[in-house]
Amino acid sequence: GKYFVSYFLIKKRIIEDEIASIDVKIKNNNDRIEFAKNKHSSLDFTYKTMKQDYMREIENASRENKALFNQRDEYLQSLRDLRFKLGNLIETTAVNNNRIKADNVLNGTSVVIARDDYLNIIFVYSLLLLSVCLDIFLAMAFCIIHNAYHKFYEQKLLHSVPLPTRSKVKKIQGSRIPSLEKNKKPSKRVDESLEFIASNLEDDKRTIKPLREIKKDTNLSSL
Repeated sequence: GKYFVSYFLIKKRIIEDEIASIDVKIKNNNDRIEFAKNKHSSLDFTYKTMKQDYMREIENASRENKALFNQRDEYLQSLRDLRFKLGNLIETTAVNNNRIKADNVLNGTSVVIARDDYLNIIFVYSLLLLSVCLDIFLAMAFCIIHNAYHKFYEQKLLHSVPLPTRSKVKKIQGSRIPSLEKNKKPSKRVDESLEFIASNLEDDKRTIKPLREIKKDTNLSSL
């Protein structure tokens, strides 16, 4: 752990030095640009070649600065990533050190608490037992709250849906009875019609008898 921390610190220092060097180069280029602008503005139009040289100087310095700014942004991002990794490493190392210290106390090999210091060892075991009980209690409390929350919304949902009353049920049943009776009447008429047709078929059982014979056989005056 200490080796990696030292490695990250050295790398961090190198990146910070690179950023400082880039900042110096950017400042020098800004000075070049300012100097060339002043010279360019102080010359009249007769010094055409010199004015063009100063313009090229301004363009070159601006181009270099653009590349330096991009490089500086990359170094800054690397520095942020390195700081994040270093923070995680320090936190992980601290947690591991605490675990090692706790194991040493429980095993009786700690340099902080003597092996025969039973009072402090019992105190450490009590803290460990208390932390386990606290974890169990929090888990149970979470389950109880979750179940109560679920039941509450179930009851709320049931109460929000109105159940049909007895009068409504009777009305529904009463409305169904006439509809059933209405359905029975057409079916009875259909059965009678089919029976009438079947009794007035020819011998081949496919052709209906002539209307005269049906009137004669059934004594119908009109159809």
